[in-house]
Formats: sequence, structure tokens, C-alpha cells
Amino acid sequence: MEPLLTVFLPVYFLLFFGVAFLWRTWRTWKKTGLNAYTLMNNTGVEEVTNTYFRLLPVASLLVMALYLSGDAAYRFLAPFYWLEYAGLKIAGMTLMTVALVIMVIAQGQMGDAWRIGVDRENPTAFVQRGLFRYSRNPIFLGIVLSVIGYFLLLPNAVTLLIMVLDLALVQVQVRVEEQYLKEQHGEGYIRYCRAVRRWI
Repeated sequence: MEPLLTVFLPVYFLLFFGVAFLWRTWRTWKKTGLNAYTLMNNTGVEEVTNTYFRLLPVASLLVMALYLSGDAAYRFLAPFYWLEYAGLKIAGMTLMTVALVIMVIAQGQMGDAWRIGVDRENPTAFVQRGLFRYSRNPIFLGIVLSVIGYFLLLPNAVTLLIMVLDLALVQVQVRVEEQYLKEQHGEGYIRYCRAVRRWI
């Protein structure tokens, strides 16, 4: 167990869940009276993605807890010791930090339009400013960078599974949300898709 990681991991997850999700959800509710976490109310494909999007953060916290508990506990995660290099760990921490900054900035730029999932009952504004001029999905981009960074930081069988599932689920959820935005905003959103890449 490395001293730097014993500080980085708890601080990162505190900021990730506390600022990027709980605080932002509370702020949206305070300003609009609406629950921004709409994913759990949806059916079909989103019902499936919602289930896994709730389990994967728990799995991420479990990985951190086992790592911080010491080598004997961490071995249960089947670590890939051959990937444990200082350079990869630095890359992992960098990606996770950049990801968090991207997500918080993009959420701020979305303002009251920020949601987790499609809100079919309360249509939101079509946001094209800030990071959304360069990526149609900067928050999802942040999530992708975060899970890749986490795997590089703590390479093991569980972080690999988290990364693979998250990458697949994000692809599904992005397409669901983009289809909804096309229906909501029509030709304006189609033009936006032609001008701005899905990722970057």
C-alpha cells in the first residue's frame, strides 16, 4: 500500500460522489424543485443501465476499502502485479483528476438542465456552451477517463470488470440520451451532432 494512494483515493471519492453527484443533485433540486436523478424512474434500456450504474460505484468503493485494508485483503481482487508501475499510477491519478474537473465544469455549464438520465417529464434546455462546444458528452467523457484511470491506478480483476462494464454502459446510455435529444430539439440537435463530436 502506497502512502500517496491512502490519501488520494478517499479524497477523490469524497469529491467525486460529494461534489459531482450529491451536491449537484441537491443544487438542482434547490433551484428547480426537481430530482435530477431521473435514471431510476425510466424503463427499458435505462432500467438496465440504472441497475449497473448503481452497482459500479459500490464496487469501486469496495476496491478502495480492500486496498486500504492491506495487501492480504487486496489479494482477493486478483491484482495484476505486472501492471503496477509508478508511471501508470501517475497516469491513473492524472486521468481521474482531469475527469473530475471535466465533470464538475460540464455540470456547472449545464446549470438547471443537468440530469442523470433522460427526464421525459421536464424537458431541459439544449446546452451548447463551454465544454459542449467540443464534446457532445463531456460528463460521460469524464466518467470514461475516470474508470480508465482507476484501472491504471489499481490494476486488478475487479477494476478491469468495472472499466469494461462502464465503457459498455456509457455507450448505451449516450445513444439513448442522444436519441431523446434529437426527438426534443429536432434539426437543431442534428446540426449540432454534425458540428461536434460525440466524445472529443
